[in-house]
Parts: sequence; C-alpha cells; structure tokens
Amino acid sequence: MRRLICAAALSLCAALHADVVRPAPNFDVQGAPKGTSLRTFRGQAVILLITRKARDKQFREEIYRLQKLYSQFSTEKVLFVAAIEEGPQEVKSDIPFILAVNPGQVAADYGFNGHWAIAVIGVDGNVDLVTNRLITAERVRDTVYNNFELQSAARKPIGS
Repeated sequence: MRRLICAAALSLCAALHADVVRPAPNFDVQGAPKGTSLRTFRGQAVILLITRKARDKQFREEIYRLQKLYSQFSTEKVLFVAAIEEGPQEVKSDIPFILAVNPGQVAADYGFNGHWAIAVIGVDGNVDLVTNRLITAERVRDTVYNNFELQSAARKPIGS
C-alpha cells in the first residue's frame, strides 16, 4: 500500500511539473523596475555566469568564447546575467550583462562552490546546464536551442 501511495504521489508531481524538471532558482536583477526577476524573463533563454571576481581568468575566457555567438544570441533574445560575489563589478565585454542582486545567494542556489560557473536556463524555466568547466560556445548554443522543452517534444511518438 505504501508503495502505491508513493507511486501515485510521484506520478502526480511528475504530471504537475512535466515541462520543468529542474526549475531555475529565482533571483532579482539590478537596473530594472522593482520586482523584475528571472521569472519575468520566462520565454527567453538565460545564460547565467557566476564568479567571485569579474577578473577571474576562467570567467574572462568563457566570456571571450561567448562573444563569438553574441550576435546570433541577440537575435534570439538570449539574456546574459552575471552574479559577481565580490561587489558590483563591471563586466568588460561587448555582451551587455545584467547583474544579479544578491550574487552570494544566487551562487548558493545554483550550487556554486568554486571560482566561477555557468548555467543555461531554457525558455521553459528549466536549468538545462550547470558546470564550472570551460565549455565551448557551440555547446552553450546547442543547449539554448535544444532545451528540455524541445527535447521532450522530440521524444513523443509520431502520431500522438
């Protein structure tokens, strides 16, 4: 009986959140009207870079890699957000970054425990990628374009 109840509860939870498996933790952004947060941008992919310092070598290298795809991402309305733990620092880049409010909390919410990390949040609000390794801009692009929502649709049997 206990197994049946657990299975029913799990299937209900899966049904309620079928489109979002790993919901992105919400956070507010600077320089926007009060109450503007990650949830406000649902429907847009978000690339979140988290770092302790804006001058971190790996953080700068990842920004350099992303600049190659910025023009393509700008037409897709991909939003770039930086969470810099050691004070509000300028991100020197051609990419216009929005800064996260309370970057320490953002870092904790996304499981950050190093010098830097990158997260890709899909248009559906799902965390599609989180890593603290340098990745190619093409991998970021593929993650943005092949978010969980699109992958789920592709898995449905033909004719259903």
